[in-house]
Amino acid sequence: MAIGFIVTNIDAKVLPDKTLSLSSKPKVRVAKFGDGYQQRIADGLNSIDENFTVSFKNRPKIEADDIEAFFTDKKGVTSFAFTYPDTNSTTTATATVNGAVSSSTSVTIDASATNVNISPNATVTGTGISGTVTVSSSSGTAVVLSSAQSINDGVTLTFTNPNEREVKVICGDWNISYSNSNHYDINAKFERVYEP
Repeated sequence: MAIGFIVTNIDAKVLPDKTLSLSSKPKVRVAKFGDGYQQRIADGLNSIDENFTVSFKNRPKIEADDIEAFFTDKKGVTSFAFTYPDTNSTTTATATVNGAVSSSTSVTIDASATNVNISPNATVTGTGISGTVTVSSSSGTAVVLSSAQSINDGVTLTFTNPNEREVKVICGDWNISYSNSNHYDINAKFERVYEP
């Protein structure tokens, strides 16, 4: 799945546990008058605070160390892209085909696109794509399509991921606990920030 976020030393997106939660709180300015009358207005253009609670349970030590190093490197200041389930949204990603494909379901995309947001069941469009084609699976630069296609080298494909939304977040709070036999649990809080 493309839910999650990209960590430098991990080939695939880091997928949080299914206990991911989102809390939202509108920011409202209120003017109160003596007779109990009130006037309310949204405080700013992006007037809803959104916070995610995410956990990564029973992760191998090497993965937990990479996730913690990522959070430490960002220092709660630098934002990163986080994709979460949202039935009212879609995300798109583009990647260039690296090597011609002739009647095959296996496609190799350019190495610079290793961590593009490609979900299983994403719809694929581009020159050489015939019919309705979806992604069966993806790992690193390897993408497996739902049907055999003939695609030229250098063609740009667009992947449309249903039911996902990508936002910018910062992580200003996380903790790690030893779980068992070289596995760790990480709990973190992500705060949505409104940046390009």
